Amino acid sequence: MTDFDAMTDPTVRAWCQELEPKGDAHLYLQEVVRASGLLAVAEVCMPKLVEVDGMVLIEARYSSESLDRWRARLGEDRAALARTVNNFVVWDELRTDGDRVDAVDDMAAEFVASCWRARAAEQFPGREVVVEVVGACQVFCVGDRPLCSISWG
Repeated sequence: MTDFDAMTDPTVRAWCQELEPKGDAHLYLQEVVRASGLLAVAEVCMPKLVEVDGMVLIEARYSSESLDRWRARLGEDRAALARTVNNFVVWDELRTDGDRVDAVDDMAAEFVASCWRARAAEQFPGREVVVEVVGACQVFCVGDRPLCSISWG
C-alpha cells in the first residue's frame, strides 16, 4: 500500500507553505477543493462496474458498439479488450498546474488502483480481481485476471 503525501505535489506544497502558520493537506482540501470536485473524483475512482461477456468493465466507459469495434481489432482476447475499455492514463486524465512530478503521478495511479480494487471487491465479492499499475501511470480495469491496469504515460 502506498503512503499518499500531498506535499509531494508542488502546487499543494507551495499553497501550504505560503500560509502562516503553514497549512496541510486537510486545509488545502477545505479551502481549495469543492464538494463538486470531490464527487467527480469519487465517480472516477469508485466507478460502477458491469460484467459483459465475462469481463468486468467500467460502466461509464463501456458501450456495446465500442466493444464490437475493439473486438474487430483485438479478437477475443478479453484481457486486451478490458484493458482498452477500462484504460485510465494519469497524464491524459489529470492536469497539473506546472511541471509533472513523477512521484505525484505514481501516487495518483496507486490511489485510483486502490479505489478500483475496493470497488471490485465490493461489487464482485468472492471473485479474484487484479488491479495493476503498469508502465508510466496507466490503470486498466480488465476482468478476473487482471481487472484493472493504471498507466501514467
